[in-house]
Amino acid sequence: TRPAQSTVCEKIMELLGQNEVEQRQRKVLILSQDSFYKVLTAEQQAKALKGQYNFDHPDAFDNDLMHSTLKNIVEGKTVEVPTYDFVTHSRLAETTVVYPADVVLFEGILVFYNQDIRDMFHLRLFVDTDSDVRLSRRVLRDMKRGRDLEQILTQYTTFVKPAFEEFCLP
Repeated sequence: TRPAQSTVCEKIMELLGQNEVEQRQRKVLILSQDSFYKVLTAEQQAKALKGQYNFDHPDAFDNDLMHSTLKNIVEGKTVEVPTYDFVTHSRLAETTVVYPADVVLFEGILVFYNQDIRDMFHLRLFVDTDSDVRLSRRVLRDMKRGRDLEQILTQYTTFVKPAFEEFCLP
């Protein structure tokens, strides 16, 4: 299943008639914060594979790359966005070419946390989803990624829920 913010962004694209438009011709684009997870050290990756790395903390993201990428898009430049593999917890060598657009829908768990990035936004929308729905979506998504239920629930109670309460809630 899709996270609520992704679903909302896709619905906006659909309502604006942009979801069927070829990427180079789009006036609106969706950019996911998930693309900007940091490259993990071997030790961090080992922790991640055991569900013991906090992907929901602001330090999990490459904020400099995220900021420069957004800045370049806003300035009308074509950029290459990293591709993150959630099964191996690694950034792939492949990137996605993103063309400039009039509207950028930047979605993710901590898009409002970094002040420099937040200041680039003209409009902010916080999607509040019931915590039971968030957990059930996470369980379904992570089980599809090959994780076991115990690991998912431990990660949720140890990292996800506390980080949401500390860093995400308005």
